[in-house]
Amino acid sequence: MSESGTGLPPTAGDLVWPALNFVLFVALLVRFLREPIREYFRARGERLGRALEAGAQARAEAEALRAQLARDIADLPALRERLRADLLATAAQEREDLLERARRAAEHIKSDAALVAEQELVAALQAVRTDVIDEAVRQATTLLRHALRPDDQERFVHEFVSRAGPSA
Repeated sequence: MSESGTGLPPTAGDLVWPALNFVLFVALLVRFLREPIREYFRARGERLGRALEAGAQARAEAEALRAQLARDIADLPALRERLRADLLATAAQEREDLLERARRAAEHIKSDAALVAEQELVAALQAVRTDVIDEAVRQATTLLRHALRPDDQERFVHEFVSRAGPSA
C-alpha cells in the first residue's frame, strides 16, 4: 500500500485488494439477499397491482356515481312535477276528508239543535200550562172571594168540622 500523504500514484496492488473486497461483498449480498429482495419486489408488485385494481374500481364507482347524478339531475324537472302532482292529490284528498268531517259535524250539530229545540218547546209548553193553571186558580180565587158571603164561609167551616169530626 502506498502512503496516502506522499502524492505517489497508486499501484495495481493498491487497487486489487479493494476491488476484490467489493466483488466478495457483492457476491455475498447476491447469495444471501437474492430471495428476500426477490420476495420484496414480488410483494411490492402485488401491492401495486392491488392498488391499481382498487384505483380502477374506485374510478369505475366514481364514474357510475357521476352517471347516476347526471341521470338524477336530468330527471329533476320530472321529479318536481311528480312531487307537485302528489302534493296536489294529497291536498285534494285532505280537503275532501275535511269537508266530510265538516258535513258530519254539521249534521250532528243540527240533530243536537233539533233535540234542544224540542226540549225547549216541551219546557215552554209546561211553563205556559203552569202559568195558565196558576192564572185560572188566581181568577177562581178572586171570583170566589167576591161571590162568597160571610154566612157561606161559616157554613163551609161547620160542614168541614162535621165531616172531619166523626173520622178522627
